[in-house]
Amino acid sequence: MKHFTQGGNVNIKVNDQLEPYFQTKKGLRQGDPMSSILFNIVVDMLAILIARAKEVGQIEGVIPHLVQDGLSILQYADDTVIFLGHDVDKALNLKLILSTFEQLSGLKINFHKSEIFCFGRAKEHQEFYSQLFGCEVGNYPFRYLGLPMHTRKLSNKDWLDIEKRIEKKLSGWKGKMLSVGGRLVLINTVLSSLPMFMLSFFEIPKGVLEKIDCFRSRFCWQSDQHKRKYRLAKWELMCQPKIQGGLGIHNLELQNKCLLSKWLYKLLNEEGLWQQLLRNKYLKDKPLGSCTKNQQIHISGKV
Repeated sequence: MKHFTQGGNVNIKVNDQLEPYFQTKKGLRQGDPMSSILFNIVVDMLAILIARAKEVGQIEGVIPHLVQDGLSILQYADDTVIFLGHDVDKALNLKLILSTFEQLSGLKINFHKSEIFCFGRAKEHQEFYSQLFGCEVGNYPFRYLGLPMHTRKLSNKDWLDIEKRIEKKLSGWKGKMLSVGGRLVLINTVLSSLPMFMLSFFEIPKGVLEKIDCFRSRFCWQSDQHKRKYRLAKWELMCQPKIQGGLGIHNLELQNKCLLSKWLYKLLNEEGLWQQLLRNKYLKDKPLGSCTKNQQIHISGKV
C-alpha cells in the first residue's frame, strides 16, 4: 500500500553536511495528504483483528452486561485504548494479535510509551501483565486525547495545568502598555479560551473557577501584577453582557454548564457507544427525568 510519486529530489543531512540529491521513486513523502488516510485505513485493521478474535472466544472485552459483546478497543488516530478481562491465557492471545498486527502493517507499536492499568483481582497479576506487554504500570490521572482520565472525579490539583498555562501567558504580557479595551480582548480571546476544552467535558471545581477569575480580574484591573489597584465593580457585573451594563467578559461557570448540557442532548437524541453504556447502567427503561439523586448521571464526556 504505497503512494507513488515521481519527480521529487531528496537529500540527507549528516553532521551538517548535505549529501548528494537523489530522486524518489515510490513511498510517502513528508506532508503528503495521502499519509493520514492511509494510516487510518491500516490502523482500522487492529480493531478488525480484535473483533474477530473476540468472536471466536480468543479474547474477552469488559462490561459485557453494559456494552454489547463487551468493550475491547477505543481508537482515535494513533491514540488507542485496549480493554481486556482478567485472564492470563487471553492476555497471551492479545499479545499475539498485537505482534501479528505489527507484522502485517509494518507499524511498530511503542510499548515503552504505553501504560497498563489493572483493576480488581487483576492487580495481583499486574507485574506479569507489565512484563508480558513490556509496559510500565500507569498512574492516575493519565491523559487520553488531551484530557486527564481518572476513576474518580477530578480534584483541584488535576486542573493545575490550566492554571500554569494562564500564569505563563500573564508573565509575558505587559498590561500597562495596553488600553482597557485591549486587556478585555486578551481576557476573552486568550485567558477565557485556555480552559475551554476541559470545560467541555468536566464540571469545573469552585476553587479552580475562583482562581481563574482571580487571574482575569487582576489582569483587567491591575494591569501590572506588582501594583495593587481597587476594583471599581464586582466581577459578576463585569461578566454581564454590555447591553446589560457589563463589559462582556465571558462567564466561565455559565459556559461550563452550557457546554456540558450538550452531552444530555446527545444522550437523548443520538446513538453511540457511550450512550449505550450510560443508558444500560443508569436509565435502563426509565426516562431521564425519573432518575433519583443516587442515580444521578454525571456526564463528563465520551467513555
